[in-house]
Amino acid sequence: METQQAIRTYTYGKVGFDRIQEALASQAESALGAEESRALAPLDSIDAIRAAQTETDEASSYLERFGDLTLSNLLDVRAELDKAKVRLQLAGHEVWKVCVVLNELSRVRKAFVTIKDLYPSLFSISQDVKPFSSLAQEIERCVNQDGDILDDASINIAAIRREKIELQKTINKVLQDILGSETYGRAVQDRIVTMRNDRYVIPVKREFKDAIQSVVHDQSDSGMTLFVEPTRVIDLNNRLQILQSDEKKEISRILLYLTDLIAKAAPDVEKSLNVAGHLDFSLAKGRLARSWNGVKPSVSPNLETNLRNVRNPFVTDCVPISFSIGKDYFMVVITGPNTGGKTVALKTLGLTVLISKAGLFIPASEGCTVGLYDEVFVDIGDEQSIEQSLSTFSAHMSNIVRILGQATRYSLVLLDELGVGTDPEEGSAIATGIVDFLYQKRVSTVITTHYSSLKLLAYRYDQIRNASVGFDVETLRPTYELILGSPGESHAFTICERLGLPEAVLVLAHDELSNEHKTTTELMSRIVTDSQEISHTKDSLNVNQQELEKLRDDYEGKLALLEANEKQELKAAHAEAQRIVDEVSKRMDDLMRQYQDSLKNQPQAARDAKREVEVTRDELVQKAEPYEEKPPFTPVEEIVPGDLVIITSVNKQAIVIDVMKEKRKLVLQSGSMRTTVPEAQVRKLTEPELNSYQNRAMQYSGAREPTLPFVPMKIDLHGSRVDEALEKLDKYIDVAYLSGLSFVYICHGKGSGILRKQIHEFLKTLPSIDHFSFSSPEEGGDGVTIAYFK
Repeated sequence: METQQAIRTYTYGKVGFDRIQEALASQAESALGAEESRALAPLDSIDAIRAAQTETDEASSYLERFGDLTLSNLLDVRAELDKAKVRLQLAGHEVWKVCVVLNELSRVRKAFVTIKDLYPSLFSISQDVKPFSSLAQEIERCVNQDGDILDDASINIAAIRREKIELQKTINKVLQDILGSETYGRAVQDRIVTMRNDRYVIPVKREFKDAIQSVVHDQSDSGMTLFVEPTRVIDLNNRLQILQSDEKKEISRILLYLTDLIAKAAPDVEKSLNVAGHLDFSLAKGRLARSWNGVKPSVSPNLETNLRNVRNPFVTDCVPISFSIGKDYFMVVITGPNTGGKTVALKTLGLTVLISKAGLFIPASEGCTVGLYDEVFVDIGDEQSIEQSLSTFSAHMSNIVRILGQATRYSLVLLDELGVGTDPEEGSAIATGIVDFLYQKRVSTVITTHYSSLKLLAYRYDQIRNASVGFDVETLRPTYELILGSPGESHAFTICERLGLPEAVLVLAHDELSNEHKTTTELMSRIVTDSQEISHTKDSLNVNQQELEKLRDDYEGKLALLEANEKQELKAAHAEAQRIVDEVSKRMDDLMRQYQDSLKNQPQAARDAKREVEVTRDELVQKAEPYEEKPPFTPVEEIVPGDLVIITSVNKQAIVIDVMKEKRKLVLQSGSMRTTVPEAQVRKLTEPELNSYQNRAMQYSGAREPTLPFVPMKIDLHGSRVDEALEKLDKYIDVAYLSGLSFVYICHGKGSGILRKQIHEFLKTLPSIDHFSFSSPEEGGDGVTIAYFK
């Protein structure tokens, strides 16, 4: 069986993912970034894909905001580091190459220091690049950019070179004296000092070689000139040779010293180099995304793919296609004429899935989703193999056999021209069998074909859809548009007619079509027509639904406005009634005073009048009671078992036992009573209210305060230390007992059980506690203790 990597390599080549790798590598500025780009591969987990997408997103934004970050000096020095680690002396130019990289790493780290808040992912990566400024400065002190050792590298090298310079001056002076003397003037060929065998010499004529006591080192090509070292400078040249040897030894010592420094830093340098290479790789992803005008696709674990106007980056003047699979159906059969774009659509789909899984952006419109497939299997193109004696059909079938054996329901299978290369009837039957097999395994599959039998499968199975590529019969050119929901036609007869094939031939050809083919074609035509009508009807229904929703929204808005106006009118009416009552009361009071004087003369009549006035006033007061809004309540959707609430109708607190959302009711425990209450009579205590009540209860000072504070029947000790929790509980139990509560809920959580155990031991010591037990599962189980008072 082929290895997974071999399968992926085959798929990459067929859909063009290998070209994506090269395109990404061309966007990298360093060899390391290009190397990682060429190793780009789809990722297997959503977390890994999203992390890679975040890098791409931040890199693209960074480039747009700050411009390009040049990393051309991020050289590949891994070979030099390997040499240093085994103490193989580096040459001067190799040491300088390492120095260039060290300075580049420091620059990379500094470049991302100020972007922590803007680009946290890139900043986090950059922090793994260590600074090597000290090592770089030491190398720069010793070596120049040509790899030569500088005089400042050591005291010895400076001293040797100073002595060499003085000695060279002395040798030159002696030789210039010889060249300029009248004694040797006839013997000298040219008045120049030159070098042979690293020794200073002068040119003399062959016939005067004995005129100067010297040692011959070389001769000219003609043999007429000899290059001799006068005996007067032999010792000086010997000394110079010694100094040159000493210089080489000192240079070697310095280079070995620098090599050792590099070797010590090599592990950190390698790690930082890899991180910097990854940053270059991330920036390359950003550059590629910008060049494509790419967008970030969502990744669906539900194997749902929905692409909007996606383009194949390698097709010139590519027509965008939209495509979906996985939500309402997991198979698509694409049909249409040759050169209509079926294969391009198939490759574009496969390529888009792979580059999305690799964390790249895709050339498409916003709002795309790509399924998280475990593998992408393809069978595309001419697989004929002369070397293996395989026909096109055999080669395709060998590939498909492998796919059928390895594809899972989490895979994506792309099959181009399924069943071609053999007898059409047998090929159609085999293709139908393959589709049936994949359907039973529920494998996400996209197929291109010319077989009518495969088109009909979309009407046999509810999870298969037809699609077609557009074709302009007037121009005889494909439009490359992908149309979901409609099967395509080959247009063979139309094309032949437009190209001028005689009508008699077309008639004979049409007669040769089987009745079954004619019936199938007519049936498909009717189905397409019906599908189009259904689609138009659906569109009309959608428009009507949108209009109804708009009307509903308008109605609800107006209703809310009417209710608000009604409240305002009620308030105004009650205010007017109150004004009338006040006015009548004032007048009655005046009348009462007037009747006071008549009490002496007509006491019984005065008493009867007074009684009548008081009755009238009481009736008016009752009719003009102040307008009060209904108390606020908390919807059942915002309440869960265990919440502490207030029953507003009786102003009592209770614990929520169960939530009956359908009936809009709540099962509550208040004291020893369990009751069911409508949501309109229940208000959930907010967190600030609970904290406030609990703090006031904790601060209650007994006799110094005339009234007890409101005491919640639940205390939450989550996250408290044992000593702190017991202190809070002690105060709470006292106040709760004095306030008349029958029992209280103590929330301590499950955790390790230490806090729960200490609370139980403490409750045993309290005289006010009768007994305690864990709450029911609905109330929190063994994470909550109910303490009952005596």
